[in-house]
Amino acid sequence: MQDITLKQLEIFNAVVVAGSITKASRRIDLSQPSISQQLARLEEKLGCQLIVRNRSEAMLLTPAGDYWFAISNELLDRLKTVFAEHDQRFVKNSLTLRMGITPTLRGRLVSEAARITSTQPGFIKFEIKYAETCTELVKMLRLHQLNCAIVSNDSLVDHRNAFAITSLFHDPVAWAVPMSVPCDEVRRALAGRGQVDVSAPMQHFVDLEPQMPMRNASLEWYRHKLPKAAPTYSASTYPLALDMVAAGLATAHCPMSLLPNLSDSIHKIVRFVQIDGMTNEMVLAMPKHLMSLRSYAQTYNQIADFCRTEYASEMTVNDKWLVQVA
Repeated sequence: MQDITLKQLEIFNAVVVAGSITKASRRIDLSQPSISQQLARLEEKLGCQLIVRNRSEAMLLTPAGDYWFAISNELLDRLKTVFAEHDQRFVKNSLTLRMGITPTLRGRLVSEAARITSTQPGFIKFEIKYAETCTELVKMLRLHQLNCAIVSNDSLVDHRNAFAITSLFHDPVAWAVPMSVPCDEVRRALAGRGQVDVSAPMQHFVDLEPQMPMRNASLEWYRHKLPKAAPTYSASTYPLALDMVAAGLATAHCPMSLLPNLSDSIHKIVRFVQIDGMTNEMVLAMPKHLMSLRSYAQTYNQIADFCRTEYASEMTVNDKWLVQVA
């Protein structure tokens, strides 16, 4: 684009950081005429002045100069990271896993993924990063801010060719209700007859923020089952919504993949009822080129195996977590 070279950006960045062409010349071991020539070419390609120079060599950045200084910093820092990662992966055969998940999966799954990664040959570092939605995680994968993520299958629909994708589990939705709510009220609501004579928590529910993919289905469910309940509370994540349910303030929807991460104290005060018709298929995604590296492939496969077996089994209907209301 515009025939701008990386060398020109490096020189411009060095001049700004050093404060003058003379000082930059000593830092990057390039003559002052060469630096001035490269800066002039850069300004010519961009069609605007970047640096205002005066006789005292003091310099002032133009608005365009401020913009391109920030851009050059970002690009050069990113390039350093790319080379460092290349060295780790392909020269030293080391493993640094940057894994992305939504807050729903924090806890049990994260600790096991960290343990699996730490046992691989060449292990250097395990990083966990959160995003509120799977769409954000996919974007982070595409920008190489992550090299592994657990996301919904639907969020990858336009990017399948770039990633290795393995199905992990189906993630149904549960309705979370304070244990203080009588079971007959829960039954009436499930039958669509919960609009009258309900206790205080059933008069309110936790609305999800617009970016949450389940929000529309959740609102429709409440309109049908509890039409007089009000969206008195709002939350950006399912764990936050569940906090309000645990406080006895309202009811809420949450994925069943959250259940294995909850404390025993939460299980004692919140009733979970599985909702039919609302579910996501969750998958593990990793850039395809990493699967050619043994340590990354082994880590990927072992995390997938754990999710498909142990973690999925902890989400199933059982007396400890999911109370059936007949």
